[in-house]
Amino acid sequence: MENAQPPVIPSPAQRRRHTVTLKLLFIALLVLVLQLPLGLINGLRQERSGHSEAAHARRRADVAESTPAAPQAYSPARAAAEGYRMVERSLKHSVLVLTLVFAAFFLFETLAGLRLHAVHYGLVGAALCLFYLALLALGEVFAPGQAYIGAAVASSLLIVGYSISILHSYARAGSIAALLTAEHSVLYVVLRMEDYALLAGTTALFVVLAAIMFFTRNVDWFAQEAGKEARA
Repeated sequence: MENAQPPVIPSPAQRRRHTVTLKLLFIALLVLVLQLPLGLINGLRQERSGHSEAAHARRRADVAESTPAAPQAYSPARAAAEGYRMVERSLKHSVLVLTLVFAAFFLFETLAGLRLHAVHYGLVGAALCLFYLALLALGEVFAPGQAYIGAAVASSLLIVGYSISILHSYARAGSIAALLTAEHSVLYVVLRMEDYALLAGTTALFVVLAAIMFFTRNVDWFAQEAGKEARA
């Protein structure tokens, strides 16, 4: 009777092979999955916008019957309509926002030798989705600019505070804070510049891509897939 061959135990390098590619595929899938809650937020926006327009139409009709016509001033109804429109336009850029933030965490994971779980990416994505929900809620109470700042600050504080723990460094968390600040600032400018929104957005994409190319220019991706350290 022949002796049974011992089981072959894969080496750590073999177990880590292709982890970079799999993580990138996971990030792409997560961005697509997060479009589901964002779609629900957009549906909620449409519903509340419709109810708000109907209520204000009835109010204008009642006022028109009781008082003579007067020039329209900037009213809460107009502010709410602008807030709903800002949420709608922000959601159109959600894929870009999610991708850039996840890319930053992926680069930290790769260049600094960190290990981030799928749950980490998922919770960061949830905080990003809350930005749009907070923007919708605050836009019904405050002016669009104030609502945007409040939503951006609340979402960013969640992500930065969480980053301190999962990235194990205040400096890395500070980099995430700087990224979120720049991202929300550029997005706000894009939302306000209707005539030049495409030009501003395209310019921002070129800058981001150039930064990613610069910081990863010396990374040996084949060594990463083989389980070796990256050469930053």
